[in-house]
Amino acid sequence: MNALCVGFGIMLMVLVALPLSLLAQDLWRPAAWHWTSGDAPELVHLALNTTALSFCAAAFALPIGIALAVLLLRTAFVGQTLLWFTLAVALFVPVPILVVIWRAIFGEGTSMCTGLAPAIAMHALAAIPWVTFIVGVGVTWIDSESEDEAGLVVAPWRVILFVTLPRARASILAAAVFVLIQTATEVSIAEMALVPTFAETTRALFAASDRDGLARTLALSIPVWVCATVVLAGMVAYLTDRLPPLTATARPLRDLEIGTPGSRLSTAALLLAIMVASLASLIWKLGIAGHPPQWSDSTAGHFIQSEMRLLGGELFASLATSFAAGSLTAMIALVGCWLARDSVQLRWLLLLLLTAVWILPGPVVGIGLHRLILLLPPGPWKQVLHHGPSPAPLIWVQTIRALPIAAVCLWPVVRLIPNQTFDEAKLAGASALSQFVHIVLPTTWRATVVTAFASTALCLGEVGASTRVETPGWESFAKTFLNRIHYGVDNSLAAASLILIASLVAIGVIVFTLSRCVRSA
Repeated sequence: MNALCVGFGIMLMVLVALPLSLLAQDLWRPAAWHWTSGDAPELVHLALNTTALSFCAAAFALPIGIALAVLLLRTAFVGQTLLWFTLAVALFVPVPILVVIWRAIFGEGTSMCTGLAPAIAMHALAAIPWVTFIVGVGVTWIDSESEDEAGLVVAPWRVILFVTLPRARASILAAAVFVLIQTATEVSIAEMALVPTFAETTRALFAASDRDGLARTLALSIPVWVCATVVLAGMVAYLTDRLPPLTATARPLRDLEIGTPGSRLSTAALLLAIMVASLASLIWKLGIAGHPPQWSDSTAGHFIQSEMRLLGGELFASLATSFAAGSLTAMIALVGCWLARDSVQLRWLLLLLLTAVWILPGPVVGIGLHRLILLLPPGPWKQVLHHGPSPAPLIWVQTIRALPIAAVCLWPVVRLIPNQTFDEAKLAGASALSQFVHIVLPTTWRATVVTAFASTALCLGEVGASTRVETPGWESFAKTFLNRIHYGVDNSLAAASLILIASLVAIGVIVFTLSRCVRSA
């Protein structure tokens, strides 16, 4: 086990730490530490915007996401599977498409598309599926006996408030941290809504090839990284000491009768109607033409065919690349969480590195990897990582960016495995590899598959880091899409959005059908 921990630590240093270490040279630039009194107002303004955006988005997304997790996973109603499937598809929709939908509904250049309030609303909408997914993991790993005992004396909603949610607070805290950090480091919405934040300002400085701006960003990231590490370490220690021991449930959790079946169905119908209305705005934008504007099916068909010819290959390549990166990310996170159970040193290495990756703006991570690729000696790897066309650098950088989220999702599940199971395997002479194959994988494979799909969703929408390392001929679809938003939401952009959403729905139907076949086999 010690050899595996050392080997995994070395791989983590090469995969993650080495690209970040190449950024350290910029900290020696005089601009990194040369601050004037005139910089203070701008820093305060950026800090206030970033803080307000992150905390307000979390304040809206967390209650809605928690309620949806309980509704979808702990109750029963007609159409539950359809709502869950729709929310899962929404999880994969990249943030730039959310911006397009928002502009298609409210119109471009209006007060509803620029400013802090619209940015908060868009970030909250983008975060709700993620909160539902993360909290959903927690509300399904609950001791059924405790809920049954509480259900004998109190109403179902009190069981949720005083038994289920307190025992799922690790997932709730993870969801809160996810929303705060993702909102603070995301640039697409801030750029489109004209809200200056640290991440958006960093992106603008990088676009202008400002090395001094990079140096200042790194200098500012050091105290943020230290604070985030202390908070996360304290949170992990708090949860480890106070949460009840995780054990597998003796029987499946029963459905909680919260509200009436009609009220649950009405809530689901309302959510589905909102999502359909969002798609309707894109469909209207797709076929609109003429003066006065009228919708035409021939216009819609023309733009769908044109965008399929123009972007079909790039979309397929991006989907395949993101899936490869998501699968790799989930496997690395699973191995890391398993090894970190018994290694304090590896646990701290994971915490320090992944916190740094999480809080750094995407362009910073991309620049670090790009510098590493440039330093590589001539060889076939140079063609794969630099000259292209190749998905390898995109897979690498997207894996780095998604790894913190995957580790957060899988750590509670790996912790669920009782220590007694590993102790018995060791007494029987099972090797570390045998323990992983016969204990960890069978226990966590469902969570690992779900995490792989969630990581794929993150990778599909990743822009900041990907644009720094992509090779000619293998560009990121999200970057192409984001660049086109600057020219306005027109028929072609609506067509590209609908093509991506339709592709996600088709993939979801295939995966859902296959999963049902596997269960029934």
